[in-house]
Amino acid sequence: MVRLSTVAFGLLASLANGVAAQSSTTSAPVDDSGLSGSVLVGFPTVNVTAMIAKAENQLGVNGTVTDNLPADYSTPGTVVKARDLDFLKLMKRDSLNSILAEIACLALQIAFGSKLAQQGTGNYNSWNNPSFWSATTYMTPTCVFKPANANDVSLAIRIIVLCQSQFNVVGGGHSAIKGWANVEDGVLFVMSGMTGVTVVPPSGNNVGVAQVPAGERWGSTFTQLDAKNLMALGGRMSTVGVPGLTLGGGISYLSNQWGFVTDQVQNFEVVLSNGLIVNANKNTNSDLFKALKGGSSNFGIVTRFDLRTWPSNGIYSGQFMFTNQNDFPALYDFTYRYHSSLALTDVTTHVISAFVYVAGFGHIGAFTAFRNIATATPGPSLQPLLDINPSVTSQAGLAVRPYGQQCILLGSGDVTGLRQDMRDFSAYISASMYKDMWNIWNTNVASKFSTVAGFQGTIAFQPITTTNIAAGKAAGGNSLGLDNNTGTMAIINLTHQWSNSANDAAILAALDSTLALLVSYAKSKGIYHPYYYLNYARKQDNPIGSYGSASVSAMRTVSRKYDPLGVFQDLVPGGFKIPS
Repeated sequence: MVRLSTVAFGLLASLANGVAAQSSTTSAPVDDSGLSGSVLVGFPTVNVTAMIAKAENQLGVNGTVTDNLPADYSTPGTVVKARDLDFLKLMKRDSLNSILAEIACLALQIAFGSKLAQQGTGNYNSWNNPSFWSATTYMTPTCVFKPANANDVSLAIRIIVLCQSQFNVVGGGHSAIKGWANVEDGVLFVMSGMTGVTVVPPSGNNVGVAQVPAGERWGSTFTQLDAKNLMALGGRMSTVGVPGLTLGGGISYLSNQWGFVTDQVQNFEVVLSNGLIVNANKNTNSDLFKALKGGSSNFGIVTRFDLRTWPSNGIYSGQFMFTNQNDFPALYDFTYRYHSSLALTDVTTHVISAFVYVAGFGHIGAFTAFRNIATATPGPSLQPLLDINPSVTSQAGLAVRPYGQQCILLGSGDVTGLRQDMRDFSAYISASMYKDMWNIWNTNVASKFSTVAGFQGTIAFQPITTTNIAAGKAAGGNSLGLDNNTGTMAIINLTHQWSNSANDAAILAALDSTLALLVSYAKSKGIYHPYYYLNYARKQDNPIGSYGSASVSAMRTVSRKYDPLGVFQDLVPGGFKIPS
């Protein structure tokens, strides 16, 4: 037997019978007083059951879904009989996912018209694969749905859940894992139609926020904020989408100063699996609020992110390309010094230390330096990097620029449509690890594939300082499980790209063995840290499990409360799930 909350059951009843429910929209966070209070509900008078029945009739499969809705469906406060959903789950088990997806897609077509694209149509082709960064993620969903607002998402999720169709959601699509933001037999939500940043200035005790819809990418978001002389924590590359990075934690140019990106979210607008649109913040649905800070796509579809803003007249930043490997020892030494002390001396700074191999060119030390100050002053934390090779410094373009322009600068070389792979692990820092890890990577990956067409490989070291973690705690905390860290750690990130799928097996095998060697090295030196940064993690790793048992237990409780039928665990085939 499965028991729904009274509110959830009442909503399902209104869906079946077309009974009016509250409907409103807002441009500012609202206090919905939890699940038992007022909520935003889209298209409340639409008779969803009739839509599904019409779709079944057109497909010649009458009664497939509608005959198996709960017998007591329209009686608020009673128990939904599990047997009614069991029939549809049996169909899924018997490889009939496609029938359920076809019913859901046709019902969505009836409801939304041109916002829904079936296979073989022009919009299907233009909305599907172009939404994804890596060719390794291409799939053929039954249909693609492009909502314009949260109300669209609300109605669509009700149709899909009643049909028990699989579905998935793509924001920026900047993952390399097949199926993590895509689906084969099912509905793909493409959120790129939901854009436009709304700035809400500070008022009383409330900080200023940027309300960012789920279809935005960071380059566009920051460009809109630059125009108002504002900044917010967000992604460091313009092409990355807002939803995935934020829900996975998110590293920012400002993280050393103010924590992870998710730490400075003031409110999430979320569509739950029963169609309710709720707000999650420190006062309302606060348990959901914390779970979303690192919990990825396990609880609902986030349709808007309210990000804290700060005034900004510009920042000092730029990139450095060291093409002489004679500079590398000094770069290793600088990276350790920055991670161990310089970053703590000046929390306004951020440095990405990356070592890149480009087929046909060779090795590069690619360093990005940032300081949250509107004057051309590197300060004692960045000056040692500038001193390594003055000729590189003079060519680096280090300058005062609008905050968002650094994001665009780093993202300008990002390419879509290649084969991509990302993976990571973490370690407490040591003076020797940077050179040692580079050697392991170079021997086992870079040198092996130096002649492969389109090959480019990167090993990058990204600090998570104690000031970063303390700033997150001060802002209310997250679900990442790093609160008790005793020192600076580094996320060791491997990112690789190549052109031909024929090289997939060899390159991925080498990357698997190399990651194992790097982890073994860290363990042998006593510096291994169990944390996996979700936004870089490979499919077979368990980033949410790495947050620790207390965080995982809390997430399970939140999932049962806000998604009692386990929709986001069962009907969404991809993504990192909450460990059982």
